Amino acid sequence: RARATTTTRTRTRDDGDGGRARARALATTPSREDDGRRGEIAIDRSGLRRALEGRARAGDAREEGTRGGLLGHLERAMKFAGGSIPVSEYVRECLTHPEYGYYMRDADVFGKKGDFVTSPEISQVFGELIGVWAALQYEALGSPDTLRIVEFGPGRGTLMADLLRGTRKFAKFRDAVSVHLIEVSPALRKTQAKTLRCGELETTAAEGNARFVVPKNVLEDETDATGDTGGSSGDAPVGEAHTRGKSEINGAEVFWHDGLESVPRGPTLVICHEFFDALPVRQFQRTERGWCEKLITIDSGLVAEDGEDVSGESSGASRRDLEMVLSPGPTPASHMLVSRRLKGIPKEKADSLRLIELSPPSMTLWDALVDRIEKNSGAVLAIDYGEEGPLGNTLEAIKHHKFVHVLDSPGEADLSAYVDFGALRQIVEEKPQSGVKCYGPVTQQQLLLSLGLVPRLEKLVENASSEAQADELVQGCERLVGDGAGDPESGVAPGMGSRYKAIAMVSRGLPKPVGF
Repeated sequence: RARATTTTRTRTRDDGDGGRARARALATTPSREDDGRRGEIAIDRSGLRRALEGRARAGDAREEGTRGGLLGHLERAMKFAGGSIPVSEYVRECLTHPEYGYYMRDADVFGKKGDFVTSPEISQVFGELIGVWAALQYEALGSPDTLRIVEFGPGRGTLMADLLRGTRKFAKFRDAVSVHLIEVSPALRKTQAKTLRCGELETTAAEGNARFVVPKNVLEDETDATGDTGGSSGDAPVGEAHTRGKSEINGAEVFWHDGLESVPRGPTLVICHEFFDALPVRQFQRTERGWCEKLITIDSGLVAEDGEDVSGESSGASRRDLEMVLSPGPTPASHMLVSRRLKGIPKEKADSLRLIELSPPSMTLWDALVDRIEKNSGAVLAIDYGEEGPLGNTLEAIKHHKFVHVLDSPGEADLSAYVDFGALRQIVEEKPQSGVKCYGPVTQQQLLLSLGLVPRLEKLVENASSEAQADELVQGCERLVGDGAGDPESGVAPGMGSRYKAIAMVSRGLPKPVGF
């Protein structure tokens, strides 16, 4: 997602706890006669209701019932949930709401005319080197007759197009490959089909079929982020691809899926490039009451005595329709997720943590990928910006290549968060019986140089049609592996070599992947 903006990322705000704005919610204390209600949470919505009633009396244009679009949808969701929703639900709705979601729009969000630029859009070399990685893993698997290459969140399809073009001379690999794209946006599916030169597409469901199928949203799955997923991904596929075509780049069959569960069994390579950063996160803050969860609610005008709410914004700032508040005490999610993440972390470090940000969908998906390659053999490569973790508040919003507040213009800005690579590796370490090994994270610079960026660039420059084209190739590769901070005023973009990192998994018996 944001990834190659010219904006330098700076965080100065500090989310406090004591005296901050709180959700008007009270944890019930069970009586002796009502032990069955222990742990139940009751929501007191009187503060929210009074604020809305006050606005209505004052003739405020934002009174209840006047909000439309995604904001209106979020307001109704908050009322249904008792007054507030987790940060993760807010992120999910902003990105993938069927009508108002950021990625569901027809507008192209990628490139200079969009909101951000990704590595495949910067240089063809990136996708070609990922193709080298895939070919090497194919050989490590023993060159099977069939190979599923799965990509989550393919964007415009540029990475996959460069991968297929760069490997089409390897006949055995080319003939074994089928491409499986996991994409929830109908608009992006059309763009991907065009980029991959698929021509006429075939839908698997007959037109007018009376059966109604609800697509699986991979951003939504928080069902079992605290333990084992149940392991259906390695058994018979559930459902089938909803669209298929054939790429004219190398003749590979291309399938579009709503989720991993409909990808057929067999040796599998999975690519997740700048995908995990777009998955929803939950945020927790340590208080005297324990790990409380940050929630999103309609702005009630309730701020702390020092003029800040938990989003870190001053009360002097322009009023927003939404605000961040804290749960009155630990939530079920904080009980399960925080304790799991803190396992294995030195006590001194764990005790010093004040904020924790976790992505349940990321944990669930990574667990499913472990299960997939354990039962079918294969490898997974994820490239994203992130850190070893645990992480605090890294959620950010980007619009037109500039950072904006995460609560501004819901559905109109890209929301993303740093990837907690340590949390992903922890999932593999908790399943030693799977035989799956996890490597990294390593920098994007180390990975691409190990895969042969320099000799590939030299070859392209040698065959460049003009000096201008050669300069463009060199500048693109320098950005992919460079460390420079960039200069927003002069338009020099920051290097991606160290900020972006890669993590990989391989099934039992496979060697450490090149670059790790």
